[in-house]
Amino acid sequence: MNKAAVLLGAALLLIPADANALVEVVGNSLAHDCYLIAKAGNDPRAGIATCDEALREAALNPDQRAGTYIDRGVIKAALNRIDDAMQDYDEGIRIKPELGDGYVDRGAALIHLKRYDDAMTDINKGIALGLSYEHVGYYNRGVAEFYMGRIKESYYDYKKALEIAPDFTPASEQLKNFVVTRVPAGKE
Repeated sequence: MNKAAVLLGAALLLIPADANALVEVVGNSLAHDCYLIAKAGNDPRAGIATCDEALREAALNPDQRAGTYIDRGVIKAALNRIDDAMQDYDEGIRIKPELGDGYVDRGAALIHLKRYDDAMTDINKGIALGLSYEHVGYYNRGVAEFYMGRIKESYYDYKKALEIAPDFTPASEQLKNFVVTRVPAGKE
């Protein structure tokens, strides 16, 4: 009888795409518009301008200001402006250090910079603090683990992302790249 499932390795070494957690800023404001643009991923250049204008509004409370920095960072990362995105993530986290989404998004940027250990630290902290989009944290951690050669852990984090959000296509696509075999009982 087959007892333990063991991941042997990735069948294809496709580069996994990362995902962003985003910070929802509610209300009828430019900060909310910044969030919507970051979430939709369309017209990022106009999105940055909207976020810039929102950040110039003195009326933003600390939660809104931190969220707007994080969301602007997501837009900058989409434009491959990783260093600029890192500055925004750092500022959002400085304003609201308990914002788990900021750590996960900064972790995604660190993956782009090939700083996988640092990415893991941030992503784990973000997951521990709690996320608006929890599945994104597990997905991004799976990406970092994959690049670190932790194939089995990567597999299980992609599975966890799908457990949380069954329709999350990036995780289901990554799982297609793995081959799982069974080890006969007594041969573990």
